[in-house]
Amino acid sequence: MPTSRDAASAAITATVTSSRALLGIVAKSMSGALDELSLVQFRLLVVLDTSGPLRMGDLAERIGVHPSTLSRTVDRLEAGGWISREVSPESRREVIVAVSQKGKAMVAEVTRTRRRAIAAVLRELDPADREAVRLGMTLFADAAGEPSAPDMLTLGL
Repeated sequence: MPTSRDAASAAITATVTSSRALLGIVAKSMSGALDELSLVQFRLLVVLDTSGPLRMGDLAERIGVHPSTLSRTVDRLEAGGWISREVSPESRREVIVAVSQKGKAMVAEVTRTRRRAIAAVLRELDPADREAVRLGMTLFADAAGEPSAPDMLTLGL
Protein backbone atom coordinates (compact mmCIF):
# COMPACT_ATOMS: atom_id res chain seq x y z
CA MET A 1 0.00 0.00 0.00
CA PRO A 2 1.46 3.39 -1.02
CA THR A 3 2.37 5.77 1.78
CA SER A 4 1.63 9.48 1.86
CA ARG A 5 5.34 9.99 1.12
CA ASP A 6 4.99 7.81 -2.01
CA ALA A 7 1.90 9.76 -3.09
CA ALA A 8 3.68 13.08 -2.55
CA SER A 9 6.68 11.87 -4.52
CA ALA A 10 4.45 10.71 -7.39
CA ALA A 11 2.66 14.10 -7.40
CA ILE A 12 5.99 15.93 -7.51
CA THR A 13 7.26 13.76 -10.37
CA ALA A 14 4.05 14.22 -12.37
CA THR A 15 4.10 17.98 -11.82
CA VAL A 16 7.75 18.33 -12.83
CA THR A 17 7.08 16.28 -15.98
CA SER A 18 4.03 18.43 -16.78
CA SER A 19 6.02 21.61 -16.23
CA ARG A 20 8.57 20.45 -18.84
CA ALA A 21 5.76 19.75 -21.31
CA LEU A 22 4.25 23.20 -20.71
CA LEU A 23 7.64 24.88 -20.95
CA GLY A 24 8.11 23.18 -24.32
CA ILE A 25 4.80 24.63 -25.50
CA VAL A 26 5.77 28.08 -24.20
CA ALA A 27 9.16 27.90 -25.94
CA LYS A 28 7.63 26.85 -29.27
CA SER A 29 4.96 29.55 -29.05
CA MET A 30 7.62 32.21 -28.61
CA SER A 31 9.98 31.08 -31.35
CA GLY A 32 8.66 33.61 -33.89
CA ALA A 33 8.72 36.44 -31.38
CA LEU A 34 12.29 35.66 -30.39
CA ASP A 35 13.36 36.14 -34.01
CA GLU A 36 12.52 39.83 -33.52
CA LEU A 37 12.65 40.49 -29.77
CA SER A 38 14.66 39.50 -26.73
CA LEU A 39 12.93 37.73 -23.84
CA VAL A 40 13.04 40.93 -21.78
CA GLN A 41 11.53 42.95 -24.61
CA PHE A 42 8.74 40.43 -25.11
CA ARG A 43 8.02 40.38 -21.36
CA LEU A 44 7.73 44.16 -21.41
CA LEU A 45 5.18 43.95 -24.25
CA VAL A 46 3.16 41.36 -22.31
CA VAL A 47 3.13 43.53 -19.18
CA LEU A 48 1.99 46.60 -21.14
CA ASP A 49 -0.58 44.60 -23.08
CA THR A 50 -2.01 43.21 -19.84
CA SER A 51 -1.86 46.34 -17.68
CA GLY A 52 -2.26 49.14 -20.17
CA PRO A 53 0.02 52.21 -20.34
CA LEU A 54 2.36 52.65 -17.38
CA ARG A 55 4.75 55.25 -16.05
CA MET A 56 8.38 54.26 -16.65
CA GLY A 57 9.03 53.83 -12.91
CA ASP A 58 5.97 51.61 -12.48
CA LEU A 59 6.95 49.56 -15.53
CA ALA A 60 10.51 49.07 -14.24
CA GLU A 61 9.14 47.89 -10.91
CA ARG A 62 6.57 45.62 -12.56
CA ILE A 63 9.15 43.78 -14.65
CA GLY A 64 11.84 43.84 -11.98
CA VAL A 65 14.58 45.86 -13.69
CA HIS A 66 16.54 49.01 -12.88
CA PRO A 67 15.07 52.14 -14.51
CA SER A 68 18.27 52.77 -16.53
CA THR A 69 18.08 49.25 -17.97
CA LEU A 70 14.42 49.83 -18.79
CA SER A 71 15.23 53.09 -20.57
CA ARG A 72 17.55 51.34 -23.04
CA THR A 73 14.99 48.58 -23.63
CA VAL A 74 12.22 51.12 -24.19
CA ASP A 75 14.46 53.01 -26.65
CA ARG A 76 14.92 49.85 -28.73
CA LEU A 77 11.25 48.88 -28.59
CA GLU A 78 10.13 52.38 -29.56
CA ALA A 79 12.59 52.46 -32.48
CA GLY A 80 11.13 49.14 -33.68
CA GLY A 81 7.56 50.39 -33.45
CA TRP A 82 6.61 47.94 -30.67
CA ILE A 83 5.67 50.61 -28.11
CA SER A 84 4.97 54.33 -27.85
CA ARG A 85 6.24 56.75 -25.25
CA GLU A 86 4.89 60.16 -24.32
CA VAL A 87 5.11 62.74 -21.56
CA SER A 88 2.42 62.35 -18.92
CA PRO A 89 -0.29 65.00 -19.10
CA GLU A 90 -0.23 65.20 -15.26
CA SER A 91 3.51 65.74 -14.88
CA ARG A 92 6.03 66.63 -17.56
CA ARG A 93 8.68 64.74 -15.55
CA GLU A 94 6.86 61.42 -16.00
CA VAL A 95 6.96 59.33 -19.16
CA ILE A 96 4.09 56.98 -20.05
CA VAL A 97 4.82 53.86 -22.08
CA ALA A 98 2.14 51.99 -24.04
CA VAL A 99 2.19 48.95 -26.29
CA SER A 100 1.60 49.75 -29.98
CA GLN A 101 -0.68 47.86 -32.36
CA LYS A 102 2.41 46.04 -33.66
CA GLY A 103 3.31 45.01 -30.10
CA LYS A 104 -0.27 43.95 -29.34
CA ALA A 105 -0.30 41.84 -32.51
CA MET A 106 2.90 40.05 -31.47
CA VAL A 107 1.56 39.26 -27.99
CA ALA A 108 -1.74 38.09 -29.50
CA GLU A 109 0.02 35.82 -32.00
CA VAL A 110 2.17 34.18 -29.32
CA THR A 111 -0.92 33.70 -27.14
CA ARG A 112 -2.93 32.21 -30.05
CA THR A 113 -0.09 29.83 -30.89
CA ARG A 114 0.22 28.75 -27.26
CA ARG A 115 -3.55 28.25 -26.88
CA ARG A 116 -3.70 26.17 -30.08
CA ALA A 117 -0.87 23.93 -28.87
CA ILE A 118 -2.50 23.42 -25.48
CA ALA A 119 -5.89 22.79 -27.12
CA ALA A 120 -4.31 20.12 -29.33
CA VAL A 121 -2.96 18.31 -26.28
CA LEU A 122 -6.27 18.57 -24.42
CA ARG A 123 -8.21 17.26 -27.45
CA GLU A 124 -6.32 14.00 -27.03
CA LEU A 125 -7.98 13.51 -23.63
CA ASP A 126 -11.50 12.32 -22.98
CA PRO A 127 -13.83 14.91 -21.38
CA ALA A 128 -13.46 13.52 -17.85
CA ASP A 129 -9.66 13.68 -18.10
CA ARG A 130 -9.81 17.23 -19.52
CA GLU A 131 -11.89 18.23 -16.51
CA ALA A 132 -9.37 16.56 -14.19
CA VAL A 133 -6.57 18.54 -15.87
CA ARG A 134 -8.56 21.77 -15.53
CA LEU A 135 -9.20 21.14 -11.87
CA GLY A 136 -5.61 20.09 -11.16
CA MET A 137 -4.12 23.06 -13.00
CA THR A 138 -6.48 25.46 -11.23
CA LEU A 139 -5.59 24.01 -7.84
CA PHE A 140 -1.89 24.15 -8.61
CA ALA A 141 -2.04 27.74 -9.91
CA ASP A 142 -4.04 28.86 -6.87
CA ALA A 143 -1.58 27.20 -4.48
CA ALA A 144 1.53 28.45 -6.28
CA GLY A 145 0.37 32.02 -6.77
CA GLU A 146 1.82 34.45 -9.27
CA PRO A 147 5.57 34.31 -9.80
CA SER A 148 7.62 37.34 -8.86
CA ALA A 149 8.81 39.80 -11.50
CA PRO A 150 12.46 38.66 -11.25
CA ASP A 151 11.38 35.03 -11.68
CA MET A 152 9.31 35.90 -14.74
CA LEU A 153 12.11 38.03 -16.16
CA THR A 154 14.48 35.09 -16.01
CA LEU A 155 12.34 33.32 -18.59
CA GLY A 156 11.06 36.42 -20.33
CA LEU A 157 7.48 35.64 -19.43
